[in-house]
Amino acid sequence: MDRNHAVELLKHFILEHDLPRKGYGSFRHPLPYCGKSDRIRELEAPLRINGTIHHEAAARYAELWSTLAAADELLGICKFCQNLLLLDGSRRAAPLYQ
Repeated sequence: MDRNHAVELLKHFILEHDLPRKGYGSFRHPLPYCGKSDRIRELEAPLRINGTIHHEAAARYAELWSTLAAADELLGICKFCQNLLLLDGSRRAAPLYQ
C-alpha cells in the first residue's frame, strides 16, 4: 500500500472511531503543517484499542499503523490541522507526508 494512501485511510479511520482517546501531549517543536505544538495528541497503539472497538476495525487500525510506523514508534495527530505525525521519545513530532 502506498504510504500517502495509508495516511489518508488512517486519518479517516481516526475520525470515524473518535481516536485518540488520550489527552493532549507536550511537544517541543511546532509542526511544519500548521505551526502548532499544543494540539498534538498521541494515538493509542494498536494493542491498546483491542476490546474498545470492533475486532475487524482493530485489525485494520493495526495494519495501517504498521504501514506507517515501526513497532517501537508512536503515531500522533494534530487536532488543529488533522495531520498525522511520527512521534519520538524526545517529544518531537515529525510529519508523515514528505
